[in-house]
Amino acid sequence: MTKQAVFSLSLLLIFLFHCTQTLAQGPDIIKILEKPGEFTVFVRLLKSTGVADQLNGELQQSNSGYTVFAPNDKAFSELRSGTINSLSDLQKVQLIQFHVLATTVSLSNFQTLSNPVPTQAGDTSAGEFPLNVSSSGKQVQLSTGVVLATLGNILHSDDSLIVYQVDKVLLPLDIFRNYVPSTDTADQAPAKSPPVAAKVNESSAVSLIRDIGMWVYIGIAVNIAAFSL
Repeated sequence: MTKQAVFSLSLLLIFLFHCTQTLAQGPDIIKILEKPGEFTVFVRLLKSTGVADQLNGELQQSNSGYTVFAPNDKAFSELRSGTINSLSDLQKVQLIQFHVLATTVSLSNFQTLSNPVPTQAGDTSAGEFPLNVSSSGKQVQLSTGVVLATLGNILHSDDSLIVYQVDKVLLPLDIFRNYVPSTDTADQAPAKSPPVAAKVNESSAVSLIRDIGMWVYIGIAVNIAAFSL
């Protein structure tokens, strides 16, 4: 075998090894969510709870894949102040796991799901962490018993992982049963119309000025007539 043939065979083996390693690695949920730049809070929670490492590890072994519902930073900003920080470490894990389904669900397949849909957070057969899905055409909504979220853009889709953007943080009923939504919008009192009395007084004043002017003209006319005699 010539040196050129050996060299070519080596390059081929290196290329095949690289392809095998790339395929074995699979998708990385953190890299997927960091790319748009608007999922910083969700990414931080995925990392701090260990769910990201768990998910990335299981993606290499799972035959059914995973579906992730990713709320953006705006969705987190709409929560009451201290909502996330007040949770225990276990509750934070459950919150993030509640955003993960242990199967890939394409947009057209949501209508085939049976409610409540099981998540990674708990066993729905025991009544834990219920998540209900409703689908009408291309619109899909997720109800937790606390919030109603709407599915948005598809951030990633392949045979092992599908990531959807959602417009609200999915707050599980088991943790947020007594949650009260934020009411930051200030109440604005409707503009008051001028009092009727003010309008009447204004009209009376105009009439009074008109009457005074008329008597002034009459007085001037009388005086001119008197001087003419």
